[in-house]
Amino acid sequence: MDEQQMLTNAYHSNKLSHAYLFEGDDAQKMQQVAFAFAQLILCDEDSQCQLKVTERNHPDFMYVSTEENTLKKDQIEQLVRHMNQLPIEGSHKVYIIEDFEKLTVQGENSILKFLEEPPERTIAILLSTKPEQILDTIHSRCQHIYFKPIDKQQFVLRLQDEGISRPVAELLSTYTTQRDTALSLNEEADLMALRKAILKWCHLLFNKYEMALIAIVDLLKQAKNRRLQLLTLAAVNGFFEDVMHTKVGMTDQLIYSDLTDSMAQYANQLDYNQITLMYDQITEAHKKLNQNVNPTLVFEQIVINGVRQ
Repeated sequence: MDEQQMLTNAYHSNKLSHAYLFEGDDAQKMQQVAFAFAQLILCDEDSQCQLKVTERNHPDFMYVSTEENTLKKDQIEQLVRHMNQLPIEGSHKVYIIEDFEKLTVQGENSILKFLEEPPERTIAILLSTKPEQILDTIHSRCQHIYFKPIDKQQFVLRLQDEGISRPVAELLSTYTTQRDTALSLNEEADLMALRKAILKWCHLLFNKYEMALIAIVDLLKQAKNRRLQLLTLAAVNGFFEDVMHTKVGMTDQLIYSDLTDSMAQYANQLDYNQITLMYDQITEAHKKLNQNVNPTLVFEQIVINGVRQ
C-alpha cells in the first residue's frame, strides 16, 4: 500500500490524526501527496474546492514554505492565528508546512504548543527531508508517514536533461530532490568550482588536519551565502556516505561516480565508528548553520571534533 492509499483509507474510515509528519528525501512526492490529502479532507470530490486548494486560496487551507534558510517566527504566528479560527467552508481546517526542519527553535515551540492542544478538526501536515533536525517532542505528537527513497540516479539524469553537467547534478542531488531548487542553485553560483573546493577540503580532512582549518577560507569564498553553505554540508555528508558505501561494498550507489578509486583509499583509512562520528558532526553543523552561527566556526568545529588521521 502506498502513502496516498494509506491516508485515503484513514480518511474514509474516519481515523484522521491531528498531525502528520511526512518523512523522506523525495520532497516533490511529499508535496504532491500532502496537497492531495488536503483536497480529500477539505473537498472530497468537489473539483471547484480542489482547485482552490491547488491555487492556495481556500479559506480553510494554509501552506507555509520559504526559499530562505529558516521559516520566520511571524509566518508561524500568522499560521497559528489562522488555524485557531473556525472553518469557513467545510468541517475541517488543514495546514501544510514544507521543510519543517527550517523552523527556528522559537517557531518549533510555537507549533509544539499548537500540537499539544490543537483546535478541533484542525489537521497539520508537516513535511521534512531532514527529520533528525526536528525536536523529539514534535515527533512524539505526530503520526509518521515514511516515503520511499527517491532514486537519486533518476534525479541526476533528470537534471542532466535540463543541461546540467553530471558532476554538478550529483552535487545538487546531495542537497535537494526538487527540480526548481536545483535549477535555481545552478544559476546562483559556479557549482563546478564549489564542487572542486568541497572535494579538496574533504581530502584535507583525511590527510592534513591543519590545512583543512586554513582551507575553510577558500571553501567559504565559493559557499558565500547560507544556502550554498548548506549545500556544501550536504555534499560533505554525501562524500562520507560514499566512503561508507565503499567500505561495505556498495560501490554501485556512489554519489561521486568519478571518484571510485579515491573512495577505496579513503574507506581503508577510517573504521565504521569514525565515519559515523563524521555524520554526527555534519548533522550538528546543519543545526548550527540554521541557528545562524558563524559559518567559519561551524566548519572549524567539523575539523576540530571530527576524525584526525
